[in-house]
Amino acid sequence: MSFLVHYPAPPLSAFVEYFYSPAGPMPYAIEKVMPMPCADLKINFGDPFHARRAGEGAATEALRDSWCMGLWDEYHTVTWPTNPDYIGVRFRPGGGFAVLGVEADELANQVVALDAVLGRFAGEVRERLYEAGGAQARFQVLETLLTRAIRRWPDSGRIAPALTALAESHGHVQVGDLAQSAGVSQKHLITLFNRIIGVPPKTLARLYRLQYLLDTVDIARPVVWTEVAQDHLYFDQAHFNKDFKRFTGHTPGEYLALRRRVAAETPDHAGHTRLLRAG
Repeated sequence: MSFLVHYPAPPLSAFVEYFYSPAGPMPYAIEKVMPMPCADLKINFGDPFHARRAGEGAATEALRDSWCMGLWDEYHTVTWPTNPDYIGVRFRPGGGFAVLGVEADELANQVVALDAVLGRFAGEVRERLYEAGGAQARFQVLETLLTRAIRRWPDSGRIAPALTALAESHGHVQVGDLAQSAGVSQKHLITLFNRIIGVPPKTLARLYRLQYLLDTVDIARPVVWTEVAQDHLYFDQAHFNKDFKRFTGHTPGEYLALRRRVAAETPDHAGHTRLLRAG
């Protein structure tokens, strides 16, 4: 499975990492989506999606038109439509706050209809994109619309150095150092992170560490998990195992087996470390 990807130009690139659109059906009908340090927006033109939280037996109501998924600190499961047709937006941490103007903690671990966030403008965006036709034209239209929507939030700029430090260190920065870089107390930094990012600094750091771990573990070679835990500065093996299962729903060994199964069955899909076959 491959995706068409478009990287926006400044100033939007400070808030949006990339746009994406599927180039064909998904190889598995149901997949787990690993938590990552980003919020996500989808504008759908095809059949509905279904999603459910970790541990829930039933899927949510059908996701049909457009929706925003805040930053999650747990995996969730998605049932894909047979022939997906949508444009997705992967926001950088805090990007949804700056562009959509919504408090991030209101979206955390939630899937929210876009019209609840943007009102009538959500329908106008979807209609403009539908009329644009193919993915590349839709990318250009959406980039223009989101660039015009950028809000100038002083608090976003205040925590920008902290966000840069977390990203560049893959989450290995002390909260006290982040607060100092932002020029605020640790308590106020947590308040700002909850409002702008949707989670506290420590949670975002853990998500950055998980993302880096999943992206760098080599599933084609023997994996010694004790060494992985040490390399990623986990306190001990028990802490690593608990954190890993909390986020992915699997032990490290189970996760590795599933990744290898996907690589054997659908090699083109194996690079999507955030997606894991369900069952």
